[in-house]
Amino acid sequence: MSVPNTATLAPNPWLRILDALEKKINRHSYDTWLKPTRFSHASGAILFVRVPNNDFRQVGDKYGDLIQEALDNLGLEYQDVQFVADDDPAQTPVRHNGGLNMQAMASPAPSTSQSRFDWDGAAQLNPRYTFDAFVIGSGNQFAHAACQAVAERPSKAYNPLFLYGGVGMGKTHLMQAIGHQIKRQMPQASICYISTEKFTNEMINSVRYDKMTSFRDKFRNVDVLLIDDIQFLAQKERTQEEFFHTFNALHESMKQIVIASDRPPKELAEIEDRLRSRFEWGLIADIQPPDLETKVAILQKKSDSEKVTLPTDVALYIASNIRSNVRELEGALIRLVAHSSLIGAEITLPYAQQVLKNFIDSQARRVTIESIQKAVAEQFGLRLTEIKAKNNARAVVYPRQIAMYLAKHMTEASLPEIGRQFGGKHHTTVLHSVEKIEKQRQTDKDLNRLLNKMTEQLGG
Repeated sequence: MSVPNTATLAPNPWLRILDALEKKINRHSYDTWLKPTRFSHASGAILFVRVPNNDFRQVGDKYGDLIQEALDNLGLEYQDVQFVADDDPAQTPVRHNGGLNMQAMASPAPSTSQSRFDWDGAAQLNPRYTFDAFVIGSGNQFAHAACQAVAERPSKAYNPLFLYGGVGMGKTHLMQAIGHQIKRQMPQASICYISTEKFTNEMINSVRYDKMTSFRDKFRNVDVLLIDDIQFLAQKERTQEEFFHTFNALHESMKQIVIASDRPPKELAEIEDRLRSRFEWGLIADIQPPDLETKVAILQKKSDSEKVTLPTDVALYIASNIRSNVRELEGALIRLVAHSSLIGAEITLPYAQQVLKNFIDSQARRVTIESIQKAVAEQFGLRLTEIKAKNNARAVVYPRQIAMYLAKHMTEASLPEIGRQFGGKHHTTVLHSVEKIEKQRQTDKDLNRLLNKMTEQLGG
């Protein structure tokens, strides 16, 4: 009677991971990308998985988070998964545990300090977010130049680079463009683009499964860290502590850090002072909303990439009526193009007006003086009655002037009507406030950003 080979009977860890993935991925994707993969071998804390060709190596890019989750949930002790391609000439067959396996001999297996799932690649970067695809205008020219300088000389130009601006203004696009350009110049560079929310979730999982050492190694050994939406660190004390040490480790090692937020460091009140001060060590660049000409250029570039003919009058119509952000601008174009292609209609101005009527009407919902007063009061931590009263305390006067300015530009109310709703102010007082804020916003970038933010929030 033969003795069974215990190595042969040992559970196949990759099959267990595939079983878990099959429940979370749609059938077509699973059959296309995961079903052709095969367990190769394990070496220490590294699990090697065989794929049919180099194209399949993006499995690690596409499903890295789900693979990580499966490793954690199944309690498997592997710290890295490496995909080995059949058609890679660098692979040499070797004997492993009595069987024939293919192991990469050209390069050593990654150490546990390296990032898992091909972290060194540009896996997290959207291929559309390049400098070539970015439209430069007066509102983003400085930020664009700063990003290009960082991409050309990482850690030597500005470190950290802190980008801030409203939703849909292009912060993520510029950050990822930096990653793409550095990767082209230095293919071996380890680049990490991650949102603050995902950074937090990974840290929570690492605490839960006692893998903090791996977590720290993963983020503190990259060459470029691009972290988005840093404002979401607010009130997360443990995550702030970890990011503080990660920032220090990278900065001391002369590694590039790029941070994006919806507001400048000094306004991130719920983030520790020591972190905010570090954000100000390098260069701070803001991104303002695009002007009309830039919006038209964005639409034309987008339509060119989609191989769609967009008449100039249609581009002007969309740009003039979508005033919130670039994301909404592109959303309107996508809706128009999709509608046109489905029914085979030519894109003309009357057709665009018909298709986008509801979309634009929802953008231009009616703004009232009271809704402006409420929004400004909330922004400055005041009560609505304080904004409306005759109170001339310094803490109230400036917010009230901003509210009057917004009321003049966002409603059809006359100066006397605006004055009546602000405690019976004379119309000349209203005019003085409007002119003062208009002049100040020309030189005060933070005020300009605040006004744009509030205009967006109020629907204008």
